[in-house]
Parts: sequence; C-alpha cells; structure tokens
Amino acid sequence: MKANLERFKTMFLDECEEHIRSLEKSLSALRRGSRNQEWIDNAFRAVHSIKGGAGMLGFSRIVPFAHTLEAVFDAARLKRIAITEELASSALRAVDCLSDLILAAGKGVDLPAGFEQSQTQSLTKAAGISVSALSADGGTDCGPEPATDGAPVITYRLKFRPHGGLLRRANDPLLIFRQLRELGGVKLEAGLTGLPALGDMNPTEAYLAWTLELATAAGEKAIRAVFEFVEDDCDLEIMAMADATEREVQETAASLLPAGDMDLAVTEPALSTIRVDLDRIDRLVNLAGEIAISQALVAQLIDQALSNANPRLFQELSQLLIHTQNLQDSVMAIRAQPIRAIFERMPRLVRELSEQTRKTIVLRMTGEATEIDKTVIEQLSDPIMHMIRNAADHGLETAEERAAAGKPAEGIITLHAEQRGSRIVIEVGDDGRGIDRDRVRQKAIARNLVSAGAALTPEDIDNLIFLPGFSTAEKLTDISGRGVGMDVVKRNIQKLGGRVGIVSEPGRGSRIILTLPLTLAVLEGMIVRSGVDCYVIPISNIVECRASWAKDTGKLPGSGDVLNVRGSYIGLFQLSQVFNTGATGDLQHSVAIVAEVEGGRQIALVVDEIVGQQQVVIKSITDNLDAIPGIAGATILGDGRVALILDPTEIARLAASSGRTCLPTNELDHNPRRKVA
Repeated sequence: MKANLERFKTMFLDECEEHIRSLEKSLSALRRGSRNQEWIDNAFRAVHSIKGGAGMLGFSRIVPFAHTLEAVFDAARLKRIAITEELASSALRAVDCLSDLILAAGKGVDLPAGFEQSQTQSLTKAAGISVSALSADGGTDCGPEPATDGAPVITYRLKFRPHGGLLRRANDPLLIFRQLRELGGVKLEAGLTGLPALGDMNPTEAYLAWTLELATAAGEKAIRAVFEFVEDDCDLEIMAMADATEREVQETAASLLPAGDMDLAVTEPALSTIRVDLDRIDRLVNLAGEIAISQALVAQLIDQALSNANPRLFQELSQLLIHTQNLQDSVMAIRAQPIRAIFERMPRLVRELSEQTRKTIVLRMTGEATEIDKTVIEQLSDPIMHMIRNAADHGLETAEERAAAGKPAEGIITLHAEQRGSRIVIEVGDDGRGIDRDRVRQKAIARNLVSAGAALTPEDIDNLIFLPGFSTAEKLTDISGRGVGMDVVKRNIQKLGGRVGIVSEPGRGSRIILTLPLTLAVLEGMIVRSGVDCYVIPISNIVECRASWAKDTGKLPGSGDVLNVRGSYIGLFQLSQVFNTGATGDLQHSVAIVAEVEGGRQIALVVDEIVGQQQVVIKSITDNLDAIPGIAGATILGDGRVALILDPTEIARLAASSGRTCLPTNELDHNPRRKVA
C-alpha cells in the first residue's frame, strides 16, 4: 500500500505542475484585461483538482489554502465578484505560494508556520471576501456556499449512475458524496444490479449505481455544480421532493455517512498516456543506438553480388533495414517533448521582473509546440531565464526613456522556437535599447579583454558579452547584468552541442539565438576522410560539397586562404592542418565542404574523400577526456572504427586563433591567387 501511495504522490505532483501552469496562464490573461469566462473556469478547475488530490493524499497544509483560492474563483465564475487587475495579480501571487506549498509537500518539508497567511489575507481582501466566511476544514466543496438564510430546506432525490470511464479519469464517487455532505444531510443507497461476478470484475470499471436523498437549502444549481467534472461520465437525475420539515432534516442527518467512516479507496486510473521512468527510455535509446551501428554494418555488407546470389535474402535484409530505421525514429520520438514545458514557466518570471523593475513588460511566445529531446529541455530552463532577465533588466528601457524615443510604454520580450532541419532554433528578443557597442568596446579594453587597437566588426563587439567576467553594469543587481553570466549560458549551450549568436540594432533591440540539436543521441552526418582518419560532419551544417574547387581559391591579406563561392569569399581550411595530424593528401583530388557556422557565416573544410552519409550514434568523449576544441563527440562506424564528430563553428575559431593558413604554399603555386579588396 505504501508503494501505491508513493506512486499516487508522484502522479499528483506531476499533475500539479500542469495545473499550476494552467493557473498562471489563465490568471495572466485575466490580469491583461481578458474577461473570457473560459479563463475563470479553467482556473477554478485547476485549483479544484489540486485541492481534491491534496485531500486524498493527506496534504493538509495545501487543502485550506487551495480552498481559499477555489472559493474566490467560484465567486468569480458565479459573477458574485468582478475580476480586477488587483485581484488577478493577488491571485497570481497566491498561486506562487500554492506552488511552494506543493513543492514542500513533495519533499516532505514543513514551511514556517503562517507562511501562507499573508497571501490568504491579501487574496481575500482583493476579492472582498472575509477569511472567516471561508471553510478551511479541507472539504472538497466545488459549488457555492449553501444559502441557508431564509431559504427553504428541500429534499432532493438523486439518481447517479457512473459510466465506465469515470474511474479511468481519476474521479471517485466517494469524493462526490463528501461534497454533497457539505450542502446538507445525505442518505445513500447503492444499486448492485450491475455488479458482475468477482472473477469478471475490472478494477477500472464503475459497476455501482447510487440513489441519494439530499436535504439542503443550497438549491439545485449548487448540487449540479458538485457533478460538474463528471457530468459527461455519468447518468444524473435530480428531482425535488416535498419541502422537508426540521424533523426530517434531523432524521436525514442522523443517517449521514460520517466522514471518518468513509474508507478512501483509490483506484489507479487506466489512462491513455503512461508515465515511464526516464532510465528505461534511456536504455531503450541506447539499444536503438547499438542497433543503428549494426544496421550501418549490415548496410555495408549488402552489395550487388549478394543481390545476384540470393535476391530473396537481399530483399528481406533491405526490408529489415527499413524497419530498423523506423524503430529507431520511433524510439527517439518517445523522448521528444514540446518545449511548452519551459515556455509556460516564463510568464511568471516576466511578471515578477515587471514588478521588480517597475517596467510594463509584455511577453510574446510562439512555437511552444516545437518538440525537442527531453534531456535538452531539462538543461534549457536556466539559460532562457537568464536571457529573459537580461532583456528585462538592461535590454528594455524605462517608460520615460521609451517615451522619449517615441516607443510605446510597454516593453516587449519575445520568445520563439522553431525546427530548422535537424536542429532547433530558440530566440529571445526585446525591443529595447540594443547593445551600446562603444560602451561594450571600452569596457572590454578596460578589462584587458581586447587590445585598444583591435579591429573589431560590429558582430565581434556584440559577441564580447559572452566573454567570461564581462559586464557593462555600473552596479550589481539581484536581477541580472547584461553580460554577467552570459559566458555560462554559452558554455552550457555548447555542452548540448549547440551554439549561441546575437543580433543587435542600437535603439531597436537585441535577439539572442540558440541553435540546438533535436536530440543528443543520434544525428544525421556525412562521413569524410582526412589522411587515415574518418570524421563526421553534421548534415545540418553542410551547405554544399565542391569537387573542383582549386581554381576558385584566393588569399586575403592577413586572413589566409579563402574560397570564392558565387562571388562571396569564405575561409578555407584543410582539416589535417587544423588538427595538425601531419596528413598531406592530394589537394588536386580533394573535396571542399562548405559548412554554415555560428552567426550565419560559412567556411570551407578541405578533406580527402567523402565516404558516405548515415545516421550516427553520438557518444560523449568528455566523460573520460577533457573537451577537445572543434570536436563535439564521437561515434562508432559500421566497420567498428571510431570517428570524431566535428563542430564547424569551433573549427573556424580554432583555425583563426592558431593563425594557420590552411593550405601548404607549394601545393597551389600553379593557381593564380586572386587579389581581393
């Protein structure tokens, strides 16, 4: 039983996270002025679900506070009170408090006594409801308070027959009866005609029907509100009987089922979705990776000779490879999750930042449904939060500054995600002041990060904010400083196999762009050879391949070799020279691979041969070795050899910092060097 309770506790906490996000979304819309009834109903249902689950699991600290929130939302949905900006803001702070109570309950930690008291008082004051008028006994009443003053007590006969799906959706008739008990005296009678033999019973089906007599002054509307969440999963009939006398009420109350006598029987729901430990999925992904390696080996062994010798075997093996590929794609899809899980946390952050900075900030989010590997999602929250803090604190101007610049008082922060090929692109932008490049340059010189005479392009200056320890802030704040910690953001993104770029326009705002792999387990790559070694270049980076490239080379003063690609000159690097492997291949018969690097720039990598293209399983090398510049990981090829996975962006930086020209001078002496202005 203890194991079952722990399982239900885990399920409850997971569901609470979803309910909290729903509450924040609904209340944020109400705070912005929307008066759509659906937002109020959503908020009521979310907190009602939290309260009911907390009551079932014995989280007594959560129940009364959730009940207060529930009563406020109930009054709002019944038009007893109006939703104002003050009330919505107070409710949002109360939701934050509720989230803290849930987190503490999940960890088994007791928060200080009276922790939630100030939020309770603030909320009820904003709603115009007296704290003493609210029931804090932990009941699960979901309807209005019984209107007993002057209202006649009426006895109602209820016929309640649950459908089979009621239990599977985690609803329990026992909880409904407890809610009815708060409206008045209840007498129950179970109908057993639908009960099958013991051996034929399904624990997820509801077999009992119920006849109830309820004596209450609350009215039929309050009774129907109790059944609001199960009305599609039951047959319900409510009939008013003759007015009850006081004696009848007392007799009915005497037959009431005492709450203490109601043993809570929790039935595990058979849901259309299941929760699986991530370790199990990881093992499945690793196994799929090993299958992919074996698949590559089999693919190499299948040739025309086999087709001629045994066409049936050739056909079946080819089909097996297709099924294997589909299996691998399906396994990888299991770990894919919408990035919405992170995005939905950001409105709360922006709301807090708006209050702390005293700026009016609007967050606009797009692309929440974009899917990405769960392991990537888990490590994205902190970098995105830090970039939003920077945008709010130092990117956006004050209302006075915006007015002077002819901008609306509302500052806008944008959060966007989309899939481009095999990579995910996330942008955090603002319509603020942009990067003050003169100031950034002077700060970098003052901190000896660049020399005073360094020739820096606007893009180079913008990227100075990613240097360790760089900051333009005059004083430290508890929110952020543009540049403080951005080196950590960049380092964390690079650990995920991604890259960071920035685009800024003075007076118009900035955009920080994160480019990440869809998954950390598998990538589509091109296998190339340089000397005796094989490497993998991610397909997502490759723009084109050039077999006849020598005639289009040139040299820029102080910049080394370049390749003319349709009128644009890009850096040209021989892979063996970059890694100093000593391999000297025949450049006349080599291949130049044009790859896109950070910031939309391009470089050309010279390799001896293109071996082929295949999906490869990414293996980390940092578990046992220090990080190697230019290397994003390793993989095992179909023939058992280890190949390093290249990071073209880091290779470009490595070559630039080393000062090497990529081509030996005597290799292309016959080729006229172009003079490029």
